[in-house]
Amino acid sequence: MKKRTEKNLYQSRVVERPVRKSVRLPASLITREGVYQGYIINISASGVGMFIDTHVQESTIGCSQGSILTVEFTFGSGELIALWCRICWLRIISNADNGITTSMGMEVIDPPPGFVNMYHSLL
Repeated sequence: MKKRTEKNLYQSRVVERPVRKSVRLPASLITREGVYQGYIINISASGVGMFIDTHVQESTIGCSQGSILTVEFTFGSGELIALWCRICWLRIISNADNGITTSMGMEVIDPPPGFVNMYHSLL
């Protein structure tokens, strides 16, 4: 089976990465410091992008680039999918409504079959 990729220019060279599909799936981000509710905004065969909104009185999510954590979400027929992920990039932005939005891109470590099947169903 041929691997599907998209090509991007990065520092004057072509970089291939798995095709990303836009989604909006409620998800839980589980760290040592706590559980945070957010949304998965895109999925590829090897990663996920996620947004988390918190209030100023809450601290930021307490993790950094390279941190390993768990992302849980429900897809389709109610199947719970748990992913073991490594943060590749992390961006924290203050919102006008006195909140904090954390966006991140994560690599999925050893994707489970349910995640792989879900991704292929979106193509």
